[in-house]
Amino acid sequence: MTKIHYILSILLSLFVSSCISIDELSIDYLQPAKISFPLEIKKVGVVNNTIVKKDKEIKESNTIFSKLITDTIFQGNTRKATETLAENVVAANYFDEVIICDSALREKDLLPRDSELSQEEVKQLTSDLGVDMLLSVEEVIIEMKKKTEDHGTFYRKTIDATVKPVIRIYMPSRSKPLVSVYPEDKIFWEGYGRTDAEATKDLIKEDTLIKETSEFAGELPIKHILPTWKTVNRSYYVGGSLELRDGGVLIREGSWDDALKLWLIANSKKSYKLKMRSALNIALYYESHDDIEKAIEWAEKANQLVLIKEKRKELPVEKSKAMTTNNYSLDYILTTQYLTLLKERRNEIQTLNLQMKRFNDDF
Repeated sequence: MTKIHYILSILLSLFVSSCISIDELSIDYLQPAKISFPLEIKKVGVVNNTIVKKDKEIKESNTIFSKLITDTIFQGNTRKATETLAENVVAANYFDEVIICDSALREKDLLPRDSELSQEEVKQLTSDLGVDMLLSVEEVIIEMKKKTEDHGTFYRKTIDATVKPVIRIYMPSRSKPLVSVYPEDKIFWEGYGRTDAEATKDLIKEDTLIKETSEFAGELPIKHILPTWKTVNRSYYVGGSLELRDGGVLIREGSWDDALKLWLIANSKKSYKLKMRSALNIALYYESHDDIEKAIEWAEKANQLVLIKEKRKELPVEKSKAMTTNNYSLDYILTTQYLTLLKERRNEIQTLNLQMKRFNDDF
């Protein structure tokens, strides 16, 4: 299923061989998770299996934070990360039921031990919670880098935090975790002031930073374990003929079928440019209607017209993503990159259909 968002019309006046007018819109489509689960998994538990730090360790960590040193590593709020992970799993509406146990399972441990749950523990937890599988938060690591810049008339302070949660997935039938997930991403904050003290005061506070990074840690694993929506921008031609111009107006009004009629008329004309540009627009029509095979068919027509006209050869996928207008025409870049993206979507759809089979194609 694809969602379409109309963004501000962007008119790109790029002088290649003539003035090319292009608009842009954004499309949301469902992309598959990196992990696929058996269809019989209906109920899941989200648990906090992090090793609990002692009071002394927590106080020392907070003291290090307050000294505003350049770099530090600390454990985020694992309870908050577990809650956020559970909330995002619920929001995805992928499983029938989600049960959360955000209290640390190792709270009463007297001696340090391997953080992985044993098969016996998994069996006991899944039985107690009444679930088929466990999503376990095993660690929430925050790597923080701070920087102070003196610009003469003002100070600028920044914090760059790298968030590294560790999530393991357990099933009672397995002696080891089904899979371990190690997502990683960054959050950035800055503060300004006429003095160093003012810039520090303007910067994010310690409690808020820990809260936000911990919540972020709970969000990061979702795209690995569940199908998620992805927003992409797509370009299409609106200049060179009345059909392309009026077609652009029609799709901004949501009249895609009427726009398609105009683009097909443009494609039937003798002009090379009209055939190529209308073909790319028609490919976008079919992508927006989730017919990826037809979209690829029309994108290939557009791309072949450019290849023949410019006497070029097809590029490998890795090179097609790195093209610039310094070396290639805009038509060549648009058609080649779009065709590559559509083929990637086709591969993803095969996996997505398997993952969404539990909904009987009703998604």
